Amino acid sequence: MKHTLICCAFFSMVSLSLIECSKTAPKPEETDAGIFAKSVTKEGFTYYKSDSTIHRSSPQSAHSGFFRVRFNLIAYAALTDNGKLPAGGSFPVHSLVVKELHDDSTGNNPHGYAIMEKLPDDTSAAGGWVWAEYGLTGTGYTINNKGAICTSCHSTNSRDKVRVFDLFP
Repeated sequence: MKHTLICCAFFSMVSLSLIECSKTAPKPEETDAGIFAKSVTKEGFTYYKSDSTIHRSSPQSAHSGFFRVRFNLIAYAALTDNGKLPAGGSFPVHSLVVKELHDDSTGNNPHGYAIMEKLPDDTSAAGGWVWAEYGLTGTGYTINNKGAICTSCHSTNSRDKVRVFDLFP
């Protein structure tokens, strides 16, 4: 009986310690290398409206030239059957939206990626998203800028800051 009480007390202390550690453990933060690595692969992504055509950028876009947009499976699952996030809707956490930047419409001359990752609790987030833009080598507009040059334009719509739905309906 005494042995059982000692064992129960020991396991209770261990359990409480584990619970307390899990409460105070810091959440992993996104990094430039991490978000870039997730963005360069096309596996697990679906293009906007399931169309891999490269389009000429809108004059309203800061990303000139040509582009196509793809969504990871988490983001894609939030889209309705017309291929858009409903007006007033919100993407789930860990949604990743990648705008592939190209020099022409052939797809043979990519030059970078503009990236949004839905991570509202990340210290690099602004407006619920982590923002970045990189050349093909992974250097460029770092997540540490917290979307300073991105959020004003991306806040002009009702579809959780993703402008492709309004500019390319």
